[in-house]
Amino acid sequence: MKRAYTSLHPGTKHEQDLLTAVKWAQGQAQDGQQVTVWSAHRDCLQQGLQSGLRKMGIEVVAERPRRRGAPAPRNFRGPLLAVGFTTLTGVLNVEPFEHPMCLVGAFDPRNGILDDHPHVRWIEAFDPECLAGPPIEVPEPLIADPVVACAMDSFTSITYNGTTMYDSRDGGRVTDGLMLLHHGGHRFDPERLFFAALRDGWEGSQALMFKQVARDVARGVRKRPGERLGPGVLQHWRSAGG
Repeated sequence: MKRAYTSLHPGTKHEQDLLTAVKWAQGQAQDGQQVTVWSAHRDCLQQGLQSGLRKMGIEVVAERPRRRGAPAPRNFRGPLLAVGFTTLTGVLNVEPFEHPMCLVGAFDPRNGILDDHPHVRWIEAFDPECLAGPPIEVPEPLIADPVVACAMDSFTSITYNGTTMYDSRDGGRVTDGLMLLHHGGHRFDPERLFFAALRDGWEGSQALMFKQVARDVARGVRKRPGERLGPGVLQHWRSAGG
């Protein structure tokens, strides 16, 4: 699914930045779909701007406080513009999303070092189109070791496209697979695995859980998974990875 962002920089006119994103979203909308601006808080957008958007046929929804009867994030039925979110978890509440999505104002230089900003994580995961502002570089390939890449495909399959990492059996098998890689000398970057999980369509909460397990295994934390993979799995990944 298409993803995009606008990258803030000194001198950016925030209203124009949002309108650029709105035009992009309108161009992505299919017949009968409505563009929604989803703000982290009701005060993220000035009242005058909210009124202007509604006159354009754009729905404006606030995460906090959410008005009675307002849809939960996964109920949006068309292109979505996310505005004012400062945490990665907030943005991931809608992933995977079945419609085009744009993160508006992906970086504010007042927040300090670019690499530490949570918006960058979403951008590195999805490699979206930059609509305005300086593009943010995305690492390619995400996973350099082909054996780890093959394992990642297996993890997505084991968890039914990233929906059952919480399950002790499925999550246990993924944990065992990470341990096999680590003990077999295949080092991995938990952040890159996290990005790959999101690109593979994992639910945001499950991808975050996966990243934490990968961090623990990479640090050498002893794990005792309740379920384990069958014999020869690591050799299979090595053969498939070429």
